[in-house]
Amino acid sequence: MRVLLIALMVCGLAACNTAQGVKKDVKQGVEVTGEALHKGGEAVGGALNKTGEVVGGALKKSGEAVQKVVE
Repeated sequence: MRVLLIALMVCGLAACNTAQGVKKDVKQGVEVTGEALHKGGEAVGGALNKTGEVVGGALKKSGEAVQKVVE
């Protein structure tokens, strides 16, 4: 009976350690994912900025061309 009680305690302790390990692994995974999303967001933001500048430049040139034709 005593051996069974000790075995159950050891299993419970091992389960707690495993749960703590899983929590630590999940936390590390979330941090890595967050960093990757942040870098991806910066890259997308930079690309959109450049696209906006190109489109703005094209519209400006189009407007100038139309203005020359009108004059």
